[in-house]
Amino acid sequence: MAPLTSFGNGSDIELAFLGLEPATAQRVRELGLREGAHVAILQNSDKLIVRVSGCRIGLRRELAMRIFGSPAVAL
Repeated sequence: MAPLTSFGNGSDIELAFLGLEPATAQRVRELGLREGAHVAILQNSDKLIVRVSGCRIGLRRELAMRIFGSPAVAL
């Protein structure tokens, strides 16, 4: 398990843990970034852009560093 910022462009990740304040975690979950969700890292630079449920979401690097996941296992 590692923060989203440690994965490269094109990585498929399964989210495992949100190390965020409760209100922030709730908002992030409302956007589809919840434990068990599969996301694709589209851009990892000064900001992180991910795809989840067909939507692209941009995250501040500080926020992305507190969202943890593991490489998704292909079924």
